[in-house]
Amino acid sequence: MTERRSKTGTEVPLSLLPQAIACRIREGGTVVYRIRVVRTRWHHYNVTVRTRLTRKELAPVEVAVFSAAAEKTGPTRRAGRGCAA
Repeated sequence: MTERRSKTGTEVPLSLLPQAIACRIREGGTVVYRIRVVRTRWHHYNVTVRTRLTRKELAPVEVAVFSAAAEKTGPTRRAGRGCAA
């Protein structure tokens, strides 16, 4: 069974809420199970992020690319009128 992890931040101001959530996700595992934000008083919140580890068969693996196309450097030009789309 996968292990559940919980990271809690207390008394986080409203303006720093996105940074606190991102920090708790980075501290935890790789799969976010639940994000809980509870208002405590005034404009302060408690943030709890619950994460799980990924299964071994689903974990990301580094892949090395040995083709000549991967070593291509420099800007590429697209044919057309210069439209970004």
